[in-house]
Amino acid sequence: MSRPGQGGPREEVAAVVTAFFEAGKNKDFAALSSLHSSRDSFTKFDENPPFARQRLDEAFVYEQAAFANISDYSYQIDDLKVDIFGEAAVATFHLSYKGMFVNDYSFEGSPVSSRARVTMVLSKTQQGWKIAHEHVSRFPDLPSQKLR
Repeated sequence: MSRPGQGGPREEVAAVVTAFFEAGKNKDFAALSSLHSSRDSFTKFDENPPFARQRLDEAFVYEQAAFANISDYSYQIDDLKVDIFGEAAVATFHLSYKGMFVNDYSFEGSPVSSRARVTMVLSKTQQGWKIAHEHVSRFPDLPSQKLR
């Protein structure tokens, strides 16, 4: 257990999760890249195409493109739960985000928003906690429930 004022492993992992979205919001792609584990071990399943398992290089291209083309990006992380398993951690949370997707070629923008379930698996390295796997799945659009 960590002492008050000190960050324990759970707080360190939570800080990496937040740093990921802050780096995207600020379009700091060097920081975004530094949060991932090695290119041999990283994998991702995303809520957007392609839905196949992505390796680090491919995932980073899509992450960069998404964050580069969205303005007024805001996000909220809810219900964050961090479990530590020795040198591994699992962070699960609900992510809400919105912004304006800008097509620079046509000078058009369209609003985007999503609410998703996210799982991040992190590994403890000499450089700190690194994201080894991400799984993002959008909440399904459920029909409205009628009250009886």
